[in-house]
Amino acid sequence: MVVYCSVPCYKKHKEEACTGKTASDPSKPPQGEVLEVPTEPTQPKEEAPLEDPKPLRPLTSLKWPYIPDESAYPDPLKRDDPKTLQLHHYEAIATSPAIRKTLAKHPGLKQLLRSVDSLRGYDREHALQRALGVAAPDIKDISAPKELSEDVVALRELAEAVEAAVRGGQESALGLDWDAEQ
Repeated sequence: MVVYCSVPCYKKHKEEACTGKTASDPSKPPQGEVLEVPTEPTQPKEEAPLEDPKPLRPLTSLKWPYIPDESAYPDPLKRDDPKTLQLHHYEAIATSPAIRKTLAKHPGLKQLLRSVDSLRGYDREHALQRALGVAAPDIKDISAPKELSEDVVALRELAEAVEAAVRGGQESALGLDWDAEQ
């Protein structure tokens, strides 16, 4: 093992073929070995540049909950059943500017969604029907034109934005049709 007094000394010996002594016993300190220390003026160390803040990850890179892939051979009896959302649907919803715009336009919509989300079972389904304006009492008197509340309009806009995000531009699929009721 070769012992050096400093890093500049090591660099100097590395450049020139060093015939320095090696310590045969690492427990014994080197005896009488004097190495010349360079007398160069030391330069002040430059401070390391501050790192830029870590950029935010896009939503599409987030880990979403496990969603099973669609079967290669779908069951023909389940063709008309509601389909579960796939990962690309969740990503489309999360990155949709139309959904963000709707949520910004209607600030009370977040609280409405929280209140509906806190319900379970039949109560949730009934609250959604009332909020969308399609509950049984609303359907009975179809002949009379009625004014839709702000919450109903906001929730319908959100539903249409989510539907558009999930469709991904595929207009041939069936979807929401509010025009017949308004």
